[in-house]
Amino acid sequence: MPSITKFVYSLISTVALSAGIAVAATDAPTTQNALAADDRISQALLANDTTTLRHLLASDWIVVSANGSWVGRDDILEAIKAGYWTHTMVTTSKPRVRIYGTTALVTERAVVSGMSRHKAYVNVRECQTDVLVWKDGRWVSELLHESFSKSASSNC
Repeated sequence: MPSITKFVYSLISTVALSAGIAVAATDAPTTQNALAADDRISQALLANDTTTLRHLLASDWIVVSANGSWVGRDDILEAIKAGYWTHTMVTTSKPRVRIYGTTALVTERAVVSGMSRHKAYVNVRECQTDVLVWKDGRWVSELLHESFSKSASSNC
């Protein structure tokens, strides 16, 4: 009987340790959670949700726009809050994710519509790269770089 008890305890310990390793592995940078973070940013932009964006974007985050200018996080959040910059459509496709330690590069096609300074923009095609950094168990965007895409079928 003692050998069966030892076997059962050993089996339970092995299962518990394996489960612990599996949980720990999901708390590490992965392609899947980098894509999920990138998607949360897109959804927050679509919802014009400055509270969520403040959480997902680093305090020194910038966007380098397709026209070559750049804007910081707080200016973007103020513009969204004031209604000067809004999104009515954000779609992304064909993501390419590369992870380098605690940094992820997510490059994808994007098509966006909305308003900028009270002027509508519709179906603007872009290639964009989001630079994400793993901090405190989650991805935070440090930089978004956009470039215009001439056709919907172009690769980014």
